[in-house]
Amino acid sequence: MTLDQGIGDVVRIWYKSTLDRDDGTARAARARLRRCDSPVDALAVAETHDLNELLKQSGRNPRPDQLALVAATFARLKGIDGDRIATLFGKQASKDAPRALSMLRFQSLIRIESRRDLIAPLRRAIAVLGSQPSCDGRALAEDLYFWNEQVRNKWCLQYFGAAFVEADQGENVR
Repeated sequence: MTLDQGIGDVVRIWYKSTLDRDDGTARAARARLRRCDSPVDALAVAETHDLNELLKQSGRNPRPDQLALVAATFARLKGIDGDRIATLFGKQASKDAPRALSMLRFQSLIRIESRRDLIAPLRRAIAVLGSQPSCDGRALAEDLYFWNEQVRNKWCLQYFGAAFVEADQGENVR
């Protein structure tokens, strides 16, 4: 681990080495983490502490709620290469078709400010993506680790497929 690795890179390494294997240990870890409803539940799983160790080696000092949210969420994923998760939640088969995650459920999800309170609703939201959910693991790890208003705003733009809005585009506000 190097100090210049981003959180997303570290989480990807952990996911590949710990959860993305086809052996009994990885299957058991995924099953235990998928059932977590709170940070305490996730912190009681040894593989969460493997992630903590990797993050510490990369110069991070994660809080328990950050660690638990990332570990419990990544246990739900079948793959970590794909579109951003909010984009997947907002996908429509056609212009008038419903989104994968209803607008009301999405709005409820992004209003959650506490990582502690996000674990179970995010788990249920990921379930609507099917039995083989795959998303951009690097971006998801960063978003969950830093879960704040800026991340939630970004998810809204991704959900609706909007282009990113820059804070200052040379326009004067009067």
